[in-house]
Amino acid sequence: MATHRSHFYYRPVHAALEWILSHLARRATKRPCAPISTIPRRVLFLKFGGIGEAVLARSIADHLRARHPGMRIDMLVDARTREAMTCESDARVFCYDPRADGLPAASRILRAIRAAHYDAAIDFEQVSVLTAAFLYAGGIPVRVGFIPPGDERRRFFLSHAVDLREGESMWQAMNELGRIIDPSLPKELSILPIPISATAAVHIDEWWQANIGSDTGHVVAMHLGVGPRAQYRRWPLERFAELARRFKSRDHSLTIVFTGEQAERPLTEAFKALYDGRLVDATGLGSIQHSAALVERCDLLISADTGLMHLAAAMATPTVGIFGPNTPKCWAPVGQRAAFVYVTRVPCSPCINSYRRIIPDACFFTEKSRCMLDVSPEHVLKAARRVVRDRWLD
Repeated sequence: MATHRSHFYYRPVHAALEWILSHLARRATKRPCAPISTIPRRVLFLKFGGIGEAVLARSIADHLRARHPGMRIDMLVDARTREAMTCESDARVFCYDPRADGLPAASRILRAIRAAHYDAAIDFEQVSVLTAAFLYAGGIPVRVGFIPPGDERRRFFLSHAVDLREGESMWQAMNELGRIIDPSLPKELSILPIPISATAAVHIDEWWQANIGSDTGHVVAMHLGVGPRAQYRRWPLERFAELARRFKSRDHSLTIVFTGEQAERPLTEAFKALYDGRLVDATGLGSIQHSAALVERCDLLISADTGLMHLAAAMATPTVGIFGPNTPKCWAPVGQRAAFVYVTRVPCSPCINSYRRIIPDACFFTEKSRCMLDVSPEHVLKAARRVVRDRWLD
């Protein structure tokens, strides 16, 4: 089975540094973790890649800010996570793109971080030794982060570590990181919505009036794509179309809204040949805040495991996530109006283990994407009935 691991995506120099640091960490002895005696005042959050993970990490930051108004939380992010982690906040932002930036940019950021004299940092990466070593080099005394299953290399560079456990919710694991910074942080935290600026809200108000209008029935968002990697995670278009017909039979004035990126528009065009109801294309809205403001208005969102699924759940939109190659035990949408469908019994599911950063290049089961084909429209409809705000699906 061919797989990808996180360090394969770095530029060669990053991969080389990762290898060197990993070798040093294996030879080093573990150091005891001293307890935190006082809640830190200046904290740095590090999160690269994964919009869904960024939505969760941002929520931890906002909980800490609300509990400790004097705490300053700054962000070390890349271009993909920057908006979700920093929008509508006064955080100082250090932006580094591992896919494009090199050592000079990393050195400049490291000097700035050392000059800022942070009391603590939380590294939300799950596997990377390089990010943990970077915070170590930044002179930050309290460095909190994950230790992936079966891999102790990061522990040497962290002052406080949380072991990722197979089958544990990422949201709960992130909460454990936050509880090291603030031990009184409740174990059961609610997910917080991404803040939406007045400008973004007005933009989506105008877009909604122009494309959907006020005199309409229920609006269901469907996220047809799954991003460029691991296409076998995608639920078939024919199943989405059948589900839309089921929804339409309960509300003849229903509107289906497509979310996603412009690159996914071929999927929306193919969908049009399968469904004759009202469709509105909202792919390519251009920002996380625009997407958040849009899904917040919708009556329901249906998606495979994507960042948009986590964003919708955080915005308290009724959300159903469809799972097959990956497990909802780790990545189920979080929220009072969130549900998931995971019904397959194929022995290779889940084949994706994000806690070890193992992602197969392709489905290797006899029947491709069998685990997603096991999910029927009826399964999704039943899950949707549990989370919608009224009884229109009954």
